[in-house]
Amino acid sequence: MPLPSLTGYEIKQQLASGGMAKIYDATQISLNRPVAIKFLSRSLLDHSEAMDLFERESLIIAQLNHPNIVQVFDKGISEDSQPYFVMEKINGIDLSQLVTGATLPFGKQIDIAIQICKGLAYAHKNHVIHRDIKPANVIIDQHGHPKILDFGIALTKTKDQTQRTRTTIIGTEGYIAPEQEGNYANATIASDIYSFGKLLKDLFQLNAAENLSLSDNLVSDIPQIENSKDLMQLIEKCCHPEPDKRYADLADVRDHLLRISQGSHLNKTNIEEAKNDTKDLSASFDLLDVLCKTHQKRVYLFQKKSNQKLLVIKQQKASLDGLKHARLLCSIKHPNIVQIYAAANSGGNFIQISEYLSGGSLANQLLQEMEEPEFLSQACQIASAMTFAHKNNIKHCNLSPENILFDQQQNIKIGDFGQIRSTADEQANIAKYHPPSKQAYSEQYDIYCMGAIFHHMLYGFAIGGKKSHTRLKPSFRLQKLIDQMLAIDPVNRPTTAQQILVELQKISRLGTKKEKNTTAMQQQHQEKKTKIKKKAPIAQKSNVDHSKKLSIALGISLVVIVVLLVKVFVK
Repeated sequence: MPLPSLTGYEIKQQLASGGMAKIYDATQISLNRPVAIKFLSRSLLDHSEAMDLFERESLIIAQLNHPNIVQVFDKGISEDSQPYFVMEKINGIDLSQLVTGATLPFGKQIDIAIQICKGLAYAHKNHVIHRDIKPANVIIDQHGHPKILDFGIALTKTKDQTQRTRTTIIGTEGYIAPEQEGNYANATIASDIYSFGKLLKDLFQLNAAENLSLSDNLVSDIPQIENSKDLMQLIEKCCHPEPDKRYADLADVRDHLLRISQGSHLNKTNIEEAKNDTKDLSASFDLLDVLCKTHQKRVYLFQKKSNQKLLVIKQQKASLDGLKHARLLCSIKHPNIVQIYAAANSGGNFIQISEYLSGGSLANQLLQEMEEPEFLSQACQIASAMTFAHKNNIKHCNLSPENILFDQQQNIKIGDFGQIRSTADEQANIAKYHPPSKQAYSEQYDIYCMGAIFHHMLYGFAIGGKKSHTRLKPSFRLQKLIDQMLAIDPVNRPTTAQQILVELQKISRLGTKKEKNTTAMQQQHQEKKTKIKKKAPIAQKSNVDHSKKLSIALGISLVVIVVLLVKVFVK
């Protein structure tokens, strides 16, 4: 069969073929960049549902930006009417082939599991459900990093389940959750967790001997024998037939995997760097993971040996303001500010020990605009934290979605007070949230940053970014507040963060009142309809009674007329 043609690309050979699509090896001519191009199968061009799902795949994963998710560059329809999209080419092998061909060391198995978990958790945070998680949809690149692909039947999560259309497109038998059978649109985050549990069984090679204990199946270099039992319990919970008895989210699964790994998934370089960075603390803590690693900064996840509590230890170049603020925040606390347990200057480096927040950052949850009630809840928490900080003479100076974090219950906590971003990448990431002109660090500087973050949360794109197809229209009062916060001249911005908090709370109350009034009006309307229905039988009965009276009257009248006629004839 001849290869397809596509303007701007040189297509070399077919890489893979599935039920819905074919993937080809190609080169993007303009950039001389190797790519993979996925074409929808010609047999499905008249299948409207398959066409819709294929179109949505490119839109969904083009927005997802994570090292463990395949990246999409372009999409369109070829000259011969075949839908396609262009994605990064990954030189590697899919996980199903990898686990079939060899037995991996435990450290590598758990590393792959943790990375897949991180990528899928990121997708879930952005309301994307994959619906077809299996080893064949995970490719391991040449550096050993897994990447999730084939979001062809991915689903955007909606609050109203009735908005989902019944679908006949199904996933892979053996990996789909029980609730997905019959209608694949029933998939939820819990369904992906079930499929991930099934994938773990393949990864740790448990399916071949279901009746044996986990410790009999794992290779001999597992660090502790009790970890095998913990892993089996984790997999069994993921694969529970009832969705509400599985893990609530994959962030929780990830943390359990990290506890089981005990750092065995990390390479020797990372372990040695962690020991050097935290040499005075290693006696009390066990290294679980490397959360961030740049030239200027390294952030580690540790577990305290005495109570198994997870903590974050950060090491970076000394920042006088950062150290001063961190020491102050050790002694004062706020529910929306990251709790700091200790901060010190060690050999020109700033060391900080703080609480671990498993919910990730706001930066990982900004692919879609927020509903106004959800926005107001989060915005009030941010404004409350900044009000508290400013009252204690603490300015943030680099507020951005990256340092606005979530705990397990999705409560917001702000970190990195006074810690100026030093690398070019970090500065570029936060530039769009900072005033366009050079301004002195002040409360008004932080207020602009808040306004820029609020804009992104509410509208689904950053200032100066590509405007999304906004389906939500914020209230006029809220739009006006954000416009004031984003004034170029600091004099025209609100004076304090407390003013912003008070205004947000007023808008929130007005919204709640409006919602209550709407609900009350709906209830009144329903009650009126109910009363009318109840009255209807009474009216009907009344009509029946009048009919009887008329019949009797008519009968009497006829009798009278007959009597009179008789009298006339008698005379």
